Amino acid sequence: MRTLLFLTLLLSLTLTACGRPAPVTTTPGVENPAPVPARVTETPFAASPAPGTVVPPSSGTTPLAPSSTDWTRTARIVTPYDYPEVDFTDWEWEDLIDQAVADGANVILDWTCASDGWECLSGPPLEAALEEIRQRADYVHTRHPGVRYIMYVGPLEAVTEGVDKDGDGQVDPGQESRSLAMQHPDWAQVGIDGRPAVFYGSMPEMPFWVCETCEDVWLSPAHPEFRRLTLEKAARLASTGLDGLWFDVPFLTFDFGEGWQSQWADLSPAARALFHQQTGLTLPTPPFEPDWEDAIWQEYVAWRYRLIREFVDEYARTVHAVNPEFRLIMESSVQLGPLSTQYAASPLDLPMVSDLTAHELGGLERPYQYYAYLDFLSALLAWRHVDMSFGQPSWLLSYVEAGHPDTLDLARLHAAIVLGAGFNYYTSGDEGMSRVVDPEFRRALFSWIAAHEETLYAPTLRPYANVAVLYSQATVDYRDRGDWEISDRTDAFYGTLSLLLESHIPFEVLSERQMERLDEFDALILPQVEALSDAQAESLRAWVQRGGTLIVTGEEATLYDERGNPRPDYALADLFGVHFGEADWQVYAQGVGAGRVVYTPLNDEQEYLWAAAPWDESGEESDPEYAEEMRRAFLEEIWAEAGVAPLLETDAPPSVVFLPYIREDGLSLRALNFTGLTYGNAVPAPQEGLTVRLTLPTGARVASVRALDFLGDAFYNIGYTQESDSLSFSLDLDRAAWIEIRLAPLSE
Repeated sequence: MRTLLFLTLLLSLTLTACGRPAPVTTTPGVENPAPVPARVTETPFAASPAPGTVVPPSSGTTPLAPSSTDWTRTARIVTPYDYPEVDFTDWEWEDLIDQAVADGANVILDWTCASDGWECLSGPPLEAALEEIRQRADYVHTRHPGVRYIMYVGPLEAVTEGVDKDGDGQVDPGQESRSLAMQHPDWAQVGIDGRPAVFYGSMPEMPFWVCETCEDVWLSPAHPEFRRLTLEKAARLASTGLDGLWFDVPFLTFDFGEGWQSQWADLSPAARALFHQQTGLTLPTPPFEPDWEDAIWQEYVAWRYRLIREFVDEYARTVHAVNPEFRLIMESSVQLGPLSTQYAASPLDLPMVSDLTAHELGGLERPYQYYAYLDFLSALLAWRHVDMSFGQPSWLLSYVEAGHPDTLDLARLHAAIVLGAGFNYYTSGDEGMSRVVDPEFRRALFSWIAAHEETLYAPTLRPYANVAVLYSQATVDYRDRGDWEISDRTDAFYGTLSLLLESHIPFEVLSERQMERLDEFDALILPQVEALSDAQAESLRAWVQRGGTLIVTGEEATLYDERGNPRPDYALADLFGVHFGEADWQVYAQGVGAGRVVYTPLNDEQEYLWAAAPWDESGEESDPEYAEEMRRAFLEEIWAEAGVAPLLETDAPPSVVFLPYIREDGLSLRALNFTGLTYGNAVPAPQEGLTVRLTLPTGARVASVRALDFLGDAFYNIGYTQESDSLSFSLDLDRAAWIEIRLAPLSE
C-alpha cells in the first residue's frame, strides 16, 4: 500500500509538470483608548444574502482553490511591536517595520482600530482605519518588495476600553453610546442559561485582554445585520492592499471567566431562528439543560459547527471576490478533542473554508518535564496531518517565556520541534503575541529558515507511513461531549500518538471523513473510537476483507452510532470475534478475509498517557516507569498480534523521534532528540551512532543521503547501504536533524 501512495504522488507530479497591544491610532469620532492586548485563547449560515460585494456562501464542504502564490508556505511571521529594547515613543511605525524586515521577517502582522473595535465596524471610523491601512500596506510593499502585510481581525469578539471605569460591571453613565451591549443587544451570542455573552473587566477570572475598564461582547454570526456589516467591512479590508487577514477566535462561546461555564452558545433568537430555518427543528427557549439522548440537541451540536463553518466560508468568499490572491488565515487554539465540541471550531472544518490555519499552542513556555515535549509534538502532528490533507501550510503561534537564563536553550529546542513538525514559526516571549523571545536567536533562526525553505516546506511533503490512527470527531462530540472530566477517548487518541512516536512507528492521522484513503495503509488503529456510522463500519469491514489490518481498543468501541446513540452490540462485532458484554480483558485476534483484526477492551494507550501526565509541568505526577510498562504492553500484547512491520526500525532510544515524509524526489526524515529532558533542563543529551533502517517504496533506488543539523551551516553526506527495498545508515544527533534521501528517477 505504501507503493500505491508513492506512485500516486509521482503520477500527480508528472501530470502537473506537463501579542503586543495594537498601536494607538487616532480615529475621528471615537474616544481614543489605550490599546487592548491581542487575545490568546485556550477556549473558540446561510440566511439572507448580504448586499453589495458579499458573495453567497457555498455548501462549506469543498476546499477553496489554492492561490497561484505560495508565500504562506514560507512565511516568517513577526509583529513589529515585540522589541523589548525599543522605546515606542521614540520610534516611528516605519522604523519598526524596517527593523522587522532587517531581522528576517517576510510577513508582518499588524493591528489597527479595524482589528477588533466595533466602533470601526462602519462609518467615518472605519474609513479612517482603512486609509491608515492603505498607507501602511503601500509603505511595506514599496519599501520592502516581496514582504507581505496582513492585519489581525477578531470579527466575533469586540473589546471596548473605558466603558466601565468604576469597575462595577456595568456601563458608566455617559458611555452608553460606546457600549456595544447597549447599542446592539440583539447582536450578542446567548448561552444555554439565557444570558448574553457580555463581560466586563471587573468580573472574576477575565482573560488578560479584557482590561479592567473593558466591555467584551461575543457576537452572533447568525444575526443578519451584524453579518452584513461584518462582510461589507471584510470586502473593504480586502481592497486596501493588504495581503491577508489573520482571523482570530472563530468561536461560539462555551467557557469565559468564572461566571460563564458550559454555555453552549449560540442560543440567541437569531441563531435559534436560523437553526429552525435550516433543520426544521425547534430548540427550547433558554434556560434549559443539554439532553444528549434528544435528537434536537444532537442536531444542535452538529449545527453549531455549520454555523461557524458557513460564516467563515462566506467571509472567505467575500474577500476572495475582491482579490483572488488575498489569504484568509484562521487563528485557532482548538485541538482535535473536546475544545472542538465546546467552541464549534473543528480543525477538520477550518481548512475547508479558509486558506490556512494559524494554530495556537502553549505548553512549552518553560523547560517542562519530558512527556510535555512528546505531547506538544503529538498535538502539532495531528494538526499538520489534517492541513496536509487539504494541501495547506500550517502556521503556529506559540510561546517561550523570555528573560530567563535558560530561555535560549528552550527556544532552540522549541523551534526545532516546531520546524520539525512542518510549521511556520511565530513565537512570542509572553502571552500577548507581543515580545520576541530572543532577538539574536530569531535573526539567526530566520536566516537559517530562509536558506532551507525547500527542505522545511516542500509543498509535496506527505507523511510516509503504512499505519494510520483514526480520529473520530463523532466520538469526541457525542461521547466526550465537550467535557474534560470524561474525555477518555481523546486521551486514548493522543496517548496513541505519543506512544507510537516513542516506539518509532511512523503514522498518519486520518479522520472518519477520509475512509476513501484506507487502501493507502497496511494498518489502522482505532483508539477508543466509540461512535461510528453504519456506512463507516462497512467501509472498515470491506477494507479488512481486502487485506487491511485493523487494531481497535476500548470496552465500548463502535458501540454507538454517529450521534452517540447506543447499539445493542459492537458495529464490528463480526470482526472483533466477540460480542459486547462477553469480552474479557484480553486481546482478540483473528484473520478476516485477506486481512486481520486485533481487538481488546484494554486501554493501554490511555493508561500510558495518564501515567505520563504531560499536563503536569514539573512531572511530579508523572510515573515514567508505568508509562513505559504500558507502552511495552501495547507493543507486545496488541501491536505484535497485528503482524505489521513499520516502515522504520532503529536502535535509538524512545526519546529520539523520527518523522518520515515522502516528496516528489524521495524521502525526508526529521529526527528530534528529547533524551535527558527533565523539568528545568531543555538541553537534550547528544546521541551518537544511531542506526536507522528505512523501508523504501517498492523498486526505489537511492541516489544520495545527506543530513542538515538544526541551525547547521550546510548539508553533509551520510554513508548508507541499500539492500533491495531497505536503506540503512547511522546518525549522530544533537537537537534535531533533517535527512534528505534522494531517489533516482524511475526511468534510470
